[in-house]
Amino acid sequence: MDSTDTRYPVISIDKAKIIAVSKRALIAADPLYFSWSAEQQECFRATMDDDARIRVQRTLLDGFLGIQCSIDQVDSIWRDLPLAQLNLLNWASLLTSGVGEDFIYLNEYMADGKSVLDFSTLYDYDYDDYLFQEGAKRRDIPHYEGVNYYAWHHPAWARLLINDQFYYASLTSLATHVVDEIESAGDALIDELIPHEYIDGANNGKQEEGGFLWDIKLDANGQEGQLDELRKRWYGYQQKRWLELSEIFSQSPPAIYTQDKDWDSGPHRFFIFSNAETLKQIRWRHFLSDCRPLMGEYSALNEQLQQEVALAISWLKENHQDIMKNFDPAVVKLQKKRKIILSSQALDYFNKQ
Repeated sequence: MDSTDTRYPVISIDKAKIIAVSKRALIAADPLYFSWSAEQQECFRATMDDDARIRVQRTLLDGFLGIQCSIDQVDSIWRDLPLAQLNLLNWASLLTSGVGEDFIYLNEYMADGKSVLDFSTLYDYDYDDYLFQEGAKRRDIPHYEGVNYYAWHHPAWARLLINDQFYYASLTSLATHVVDEIESAGDALIDELIPHEYIDGANNGKQEEGGFLWDIKLDANGQEGQLDELRKRWYGYQQKRWLELSEIFSQSPPAIYTQDKDWDSGPHRFFIFSNAETLKQIRWRHFLSDCRPLMGEYSALNEQLQQEVALAISWLKENHQDIMKNFDPAVVKLQKKRKIILSSQALDYFNKQ
């Protein structure tokens, strides 16, 4: 949705109003909130159930946008808000859901009955998630051999206050950050080496029981097989390099690097942790103050990033040449054909991208 949607007023940043409306929202969630101890209040914010959350959001919609709605309408209205309005509402809602000195809120799925308060440090949370992911893979993937634990294979998303300013945050490891940079450069090169696009298949959008068919086909001007092979090799390279870098960085002193990016969603800061020992030193409830003594200059990573990207690009070019020279289109690996059915809402979303 266009952030200039005239159905909604433009909200100026008024910190006093953000605090006042957030307090009203907490009272709407539970009238006794401000009679509790600070510890009880924090626990309530971290473990708020859906009923309390909806009462909070309903109050925020009214307080900032003048939208008065029923309980049943809250989720749909919130979901359709333009970014300009949603960013400020997220700021206010952070004061109703965040914990610790920075009102940090971890925007990740947690098991029923669990909250960020169940994990003292970032390591406690990340290692617990690693055990969950490994267990799921062992159940679902035949002959899965498992991998050793290293810090933050997949970034986590969070929100917090930095110097009383609302920020979105990505929490990731140094190895993952480097491989993300490699992936971005390599994907761009693959687009040049084998130009391609996705086109609608004959059945795309056709109605099927339970939804609509998703039938999008890859068109690489006759080089679809070569592209598939290059992508498979490229994926394997990234996985292997992530493990190698994770082991190398695990021997490094604890360090944290930050990188700021202003996206459409608002101020966004990347927190890049060198290894698991770093995560062990950062408590959720004292996030920024624990990070501060471990901060390094992001510019110190530039040389290593450039070297890794250069190695990856060289590897990709060599493998592309090998595939173009030796690929036999008559030898095609069998793949299970899948039928993908999307809901009407999901189909609308993809068609708009």
